[in-house]
Amino acid sequence: MTAVLLKAMRDLRRRRLQAAVIFVTTLLAVGTGTMALTLIAQTRDPYQLAFDAQKGAHLKVAFDGRINPGTIAGTPSLIGATASGGPYRATDIQFQSAGHKYVVTAVGRDNPGGAVGQLRIAAGHWPSNATEIALTRSFADLNHISIGERLKVVSLPQEPVLTVVAEVVDIDELRADVGGVQHAWVLGTAIAPLTAKDASFLVDYRFASDPTSAQLQAHMDTLRASLPPDSITSSVNYIFIRTVFHVSTQILTGVLVAFSVFALAATAAIVANLVTGIVISAYREIGIMKAVGFTPLQVIGVFVLQILAPAAAACILGIPIGTILSQPLLASNSQALGLAYQPTFSPALDLLALAGALLIVTIAAVIPAFRAGRLKPAAVIANASAPRGHSGRWLRRLASRAGLPRPIVLGLGDAAARPGRAILTLLAIVLGVATVVVALGEARSFNKIYTYEGHIGSVDVVVTKSPALTDAQATQLINSQPETTRVVAETTTNINVAGIADPVSTLGFRGNSAALGYLISPGHWFAGPGEVVANRGFAQDAHLNLGDTFTGTVHGQPLKLRIVGEVFDFSAGPGGHILMLDWSTITAAAPDLTPSVYQVTLKPGSNVDAYVRHLASAQPDLLDVQANSTGNTAFLTVIAGVLFGIAGIVALIAVAGVFNTMLLSTRERVRDTATLKTLGMSPRQVIGMVATSAGILALVGGLVAVPAGVALYRMLFDQLSSLGGNITPLAFYDVFAPWELIAIPLAGIIVAVVAAGIPGRWAARTNVVEVLHAE
Repeated sequence: MTAVLLKAMRDLRRRRLQAAVIFVTTLLAVGTGTMALTLIAQTRDPYQLAFDAQKGAHLKVAFDGRINPGTIAGTPSLIGATASGGPYRATDIQFQSAGHKYVVTAVGRDNPGGAVGQLRIAAGHWPSNATEIALTRSFADLNHISIGERLKVVSLPQEPVLTVVAEVVDIDELRADVGGVQHAWVLGTAIAPLTAKDASFLVDYRFASDPTSAQLQAHMDTLRASLPPDSITSSVNYIFIRTVFHVSTQILTGVLVAFSVFALAATAAIVANLVTGIVISAYREIGIMKAVGFTPLQVIGVFVLQILAPAAAACILGIPIGTILSQPLLASNSQALGLAYQPTFSPALDLLALAGALLIVTIAAVIPAFRAGRLKPAAVIANASAPRGHSGRWLRRLASRAGLPRPIVLGLGDAAARPGRAILTLLAIVLGVATVVVALGEARSFNKIYTYEGHIGSVDVVVTKSPALTDAQATQLINSQPETTRVVAETTTNINVAGIADPVSTLGFRGNSAALGYLISPGHWFAGPGEVVANRGFAQDAHLNLGDTFTGTVHGQPLKLRIVGEVFDFSAGPGGHILMLDWSTITAAAPDLTPSVYQVTLKPGSNVDAYVRHLASAQPDLLDVQANSTGNTAFLTVIAGVLFGIAGIVALIAVAGVFNTMLLSTRERVRDTATLKTLGMSPRQVIGMVATSAGILALVGGLVAVPAGVALYRMLFDQLSSLGGNITPLAFYDVFAPWELIAIPLAGIIVAVVAAGIPGRWAARTNVVEVLHAE
């Protein structure tokens, strides 16, 4: 064993450049893999910790404000809840802050504690009088609202002013940057003065153990059966909140896992390629080792140890780096829940990453090293060197017939001289280029979702009106602007549908809503009363198909509806449901329903900023007029950063693979190069020959990688679409320009040629006399 170790270490010192390649590629691959493992194997779910600590509600239900509170107070026993909170009286209010207007649901609650749904005060103190309000920390941070700020409530003619005195963390609602209903809290006595029209009651239910989705639906069915029709206006459960909370982590983890597999596969290909090259270049040395008594296993051990030493060093450095880099992603989850962040370190996980990486590297090294162990000493010493690769001769003949310059002909032949080496190099290139394609496609698709959901390009201005302003007044003001060319009014309500536990969020449109650009597949956009479009998740859960008719109820009134299309929409969230229909469909059942938002399109060439200022000045307290935008894109920035960062790592590994292959080839063919120089080949032609070998490998790899990358990108995005209850429309696949799919492999060729520059210059500087004398 000592002889094997000494021999391996001496050879390693002679092959420092190859050792550096193994170290760098393994470091990058292991660091990426450790990040993914740390996120997957997080020992403590921050959401579950906060849910347990704050006694989160398994089910949160909003009841119509006309229901007797005593009746609502008896509902926990109907469904077997072990604890409950409320009923809390609630109402929607709109307030103004720093020129912007926001809508929240104000909840009357005298303290943040209780048996269910405790609120964690992150800053400030609980409201102590009717002029104070508490906001969620995520809402305050997103909209830059500070404690002490005075908010003017513009949804009431009196325009009362509330002072922000607390920022709280509510485990039972979505983060503000994700969307959904946002709550604020005032004292119970403050709700009545803040109620403009309708109020509701909120009740939190908690059970002895975490119920399943089926059990939650059964509880909702029980509640509906025990109360008058449409008594329940909305509901949300902990499974939905938890799923949405984990979506960003799931996306990041999926990306990291996929790219980590690519990185490890590329590293394994480079290791196998390197060991193969070392075996080929050390034929005589292998014969001498066997002649002096090295067994086949010892010969294999010498080559494997040369790889394991730098790989182990890379793991020792890469695993801590990967663990540290994963901490900010984990910390963001804890901080969003108001939890003190505790760094997550798992020695067992680190040992698993170490063992897994070394096992992959060992297997990749043993397979080609096994060839060295089987060589016969006499035959190896007699031949002195490995048989030359001849597989590239056919390619040389084709290139010669095409009349290509001699250096290019020789370079093309050298690229295919050893098929095993060429295949392993192509694998690394394919993985590198495909990863870049996937990263670019996913980043653009995420951005396209935000653009699509925000109607960018279809809507120029978004107007939100206060309940204190009538629909007729708002419509008249908007249409009186000369730049206005189209107005689509929008309102939100809930429709109860048999078989769906929660009331279904429904968007009603007035105007040319088809121009908003919603994608429908299959089917078509609604064209008249009674027609609706729904997301795929609703159709599946309600067991409905395109063309089916079903009955929904609004305010106790039945509506006969028919599904005419499936809409691509992420606003409902994972497992959520959404319906979209024409205004005329619900006016009979809800005649008092009024629009809350107006989507305005301007004439071409209009000044959007001037339009916003002019319209807002007409009713500064009752209209919120904003230029249309994608909103908060912080999540996009994080995702794009991770995608392109990991893609860069895998691409760098691929570049290292090309460099390694060219280095092995030039050193193996040093005698041929010296002979060519003797026959008159110039240094520039030698460099061109080496560059041609790298370029052709990159070209073939790019031609394979681009369609493979596009297919993989589509598969990953389809998974994301299914998470949101959708089928990806063909339009969302159209994220690459044709020239980009050509430019990506061309860029890969340029990078490969540059990577071959060092081995090429080394070959060009070959001392002819020394090489031929040594031969």
